[in-house]
Formats: sequence, structure tokens, C-alpha cells
Amino acid sequence: MTEGTIEAGRAFGADLVVYPSDHGTGALAAVALGVPALEVGNRISWSARDLSWRTEHADFLDGELVALMRTKLGLGDEPPNVIARIDPRAPSMGGLRAEEEHVDERDGAPWWPMRFVPYNGGAVLPEWVLRKPERPRVAVTLGTVVPAMSGVSSLKVVLDALGGMDVEVILAAGTADLSELGELPGNVRSVGYLPLSVFLPGCAAIVHHGGSGTTAAPLYYGVPQLVLPSFADNPMSAERVVDRGVGLSHDPATVDVPTVRKLVSQLLEDEAYRRAAAEVRAEMSEQPTPADILARAVAAVR
Repeated sequence: MTEGTIEAGRAFGADLVVYPSDHGTGALAAVALGVPALEVGNRISWSARDLSWRTEHADFLDGELVALMRTKLGLGDEPPNVIARIDPRAPSMGGLRAEEEHVDERDGAPWWPMRFVPYNGGAVLPEWVLRKPERPRVAVTLGTVVPAMSGVSSLKVVLDALGGMDVEVILAAGTADLSELGELPGNVRSVGYLPLSVFLPGCAAIVHHGGSGTTAAPLYYGVPQLVLPSFADNPMSAERVVDRGVGLSHDPATVDVPTVRKLVSQLLEDEAYRRAAAEVRAEMSEQPTPADILARAVAAVR
């Protein structure tokens, strides 16, 4: 991937390399191409801006593989010319307010705040999305990685629980095989792949696995969430959700039908969760958009 990125950059004459904080290819490509770099945080649960995170995950940021690639590419120890690093987290969840900047002590590069904006491509709006739900609408999803790696069996307890509640359930499971779930409860609408941005604004709550994008989208729309974290940084996302008061979490290995019903009912009935989610949404609305950041980055390299 690194060599291919460099080759592509040379082919069209790249002036800037934009790359995520958790991937070393972009930084190496910027050095090889001799152009500036813009590092973009792509997690809601952590940021390389946090000194404690960098200390605990030093190998993740610049480990043996990156060192080997530097040698292979003949880059030596030359660091990338990072014009800025982006923190997409909400201010009260570790991010920066619109007027804030933070100087990275590693190289003096500024950290800029940026609003997370959900985007999963376009879609034809189904007719039901345009109608106001008669009952509280609850979204359920495992994202795309969990079904591909471990199937959808963990959804059964959630759907069995919600099937016994007076709610409308929107199941977004992409192209996953749902046959192992058996017959779905009558109040469950399986929509396959449908961008969260299409139906989440009309939801009263969402149950999900704790993926970074799936955690951030409800924050953007002000929707309380129940996180049943799967793996990787999912538990960290769940912890941030609980700490901020925008939702609840439970170990998926021990969760059962009564517990899911209790937790979802709590999200629907306790206004504190919706108020907290609305506060975070308001914070995010004041942060610069990705378009604002792009314009600022272009101005910085001209």
C-alpha cells in the first residue's frame, strides 16, 4: 500500500497527503513525495493528541513495521511536514472547541478541531422514513466489520428483547446473512444496507457494537445509545458514551433479554440521556466542518 500510494502521488503530482492518525502509510508517502501532510484523527474514543494514549500505544504509532518501511524506501529519520493534525471529537468528549487549538509538543504542529459529519454515500429514501413514527423508533446495527468477522448471532438477544417492547425497530445489517436469527419479530423492519444518516434522525435510541463511526453518528444527531462493545477500540467508545451521559453500555457476553429491555427503556424514558446527547450535538454544530478544514489546509500549502 505504501509504495502504491507514493506511486499514485507522483503520477498526479500531489501537493498534500491527507491520512488518518492510525495509519503510517500517509506520513511515509508525504516524506517520500516531499509534500506537506494533514493528519486526521478518525476515532471518537481516542486521539493521538492525548499524551497518555501515545505513551501506551507508542508501537502502534511508529512501530517496527514503519521503521522497516522507512529503510526500504530510503527515507531515513526524516519526519513528515505536518501542517496540522485534526481532532474530530466533541469538546466534552476529549475534543477541541471551535476557537481552540493545541500545539503538539512532538513537532509543533497545531491541532485543529473538526466536526464529525456522518456520510455513508447516497441512498433512495424509502417512503417510511418520511413518516413520523407512531412508536419510538430504535435503530439496531453491528456496522460492517462485526458481521463479516463473527456473524450476526449477537443480534438475537437484542431483537428478542425489542420484539417484546412497544417500539419500531430498524435493523441495518447490510448484506449479512440473517438466517441464523430465525423469524424476526413483527415490529422489526430489516433494511439491509441503508446509511444511518437516512433514518437515525427519526430514532429515539440506537443499539450498536461501538464502532467509531456508529458511535459518532448518534452524537451528531443527538440520539441516546446503548453500546454492546465487540472488540478493538469498541469498549473505549462505550466508556466515552457512558462517561458523557449520552448512553449506556453492557458486556455483550452476559447481556440477556430482560437487561436489554431495561436499558433501552431507560434510554427512552429518562430525559437525562436525550439532554446530554442534545448538548453534544450542539457542541459539534459549532465546530468547523470538513469543508472548512479542507479550505484551511489548501490555504496553508499554497
